[in-house]
Amino acid sequence: MSSTARRVLVAVLPHPLACAAVVTAYYSFRDRLPHPMASHIGPGNKADGFDDPESFLAVSLVVLLVIGVVFAFLTWLTRSAPGQQRGVAVAGGGMGVALGWIVVGILRANAEVGAGGDAATVTLPLWQAGLGFAAGAVYGVLGWLVTGRDKAPAPATERAPAEAARLPLGESESASWTRVVGARAQIGVGAIMLVTGVFVAIVTGWTGGLVCLVCGVPLVLLCRVRVSADRRGITVTPAALPWPRLNVPLERIEEAGHRPVDALRDLGGWGYRAHPGISGIVLRSGDALSARLTTGSEFVVTVDDAATAAALLNTLADRERSNGNGVRG
Repeated sequence: MSSTARRVLVAVLPHPLACAAVVTAYYSFRDRLPHPMASHIGPGNKADGFDDPESFLAVSLVVLLVIGVVFAFLTWLTRSAPGQQRGVAVAGGGMGVALGWIVVGILRANAEVGAGGDAATVTLPLWQAGLGFAAGAVYGVLGWLVTGRDKAPAPATERAPAEAARLPLGESESASWTRVVGARAQIGVGAIMLVTGVFVAIVTGWTGGLVCLVCGVPLVLLCRVRVSADRRGITVTPAALPWPRLNVPLERIEEAGHRPVDALRDLGGWGYRAHPGISGIVLRSGDALSARLTTGSEFVVTVDDAATAAALLNTLADRERSNGNGVRG
């Protein structure tokens, strides 16, 4: 079995097993479940949400299966980055174990009240949820061992940009360049956080679910950015929002080029990255706009058609230097 197949299995396996455990618990406790049953345990360990047992079962199974499918896709998607793939796999599997444990705990807590009991008195001790997360952590450790060690990373790619080209422009001509680039893995992770937030809110209340939602929404909104090159220099903004905005002014650019960038080897991950001598926005590996700054450091942005952007920036920078003018925003 290939390493990717083994890691996908580690990510997926707990989810159908958790579904089987939930179905088994439901049919074991069905005759003792109140109607409606407590489906939501809020602040103070008190039930403040109720639903039919059949609906609770259906929602729980759908959420478990959807999260399993999403993590399987993310594990496959990160096959070119073994270190990240390994972490995604064990996180997905551990989440399946923890969520399955909690759902079974909620069914058991309702059964203890009885079919004729008051569902409002249902409680879920925090230690039960703690055991669920502990079981997920144990599975994560075992999954990490099963997925195997990563190979030593290849040497970092050469940081020197490709030969600096110029884009022909007349004295009175101006031009601008823009492209949108996205991160598929970030979209998936953001979606997982949103689904998890909704599920946690259903189970434990909006206080806990809000944490996942607050993390998931920015991931989804910032998964695509617009990269522009013009007389203002390099500007990067979210594709769907005007803010936050990152700008590298033309006067700070010594020379621009393009080169391949590996997100993990060169910058240690995705998103906005900053290391000694290099910084930038990396949403994927591949061709990148590379600017050597007047400070001696390098700024990179992974984006398609980076060569055209670099050529335009070199032309505009040459014009500004020859005119002796500052760049106005």
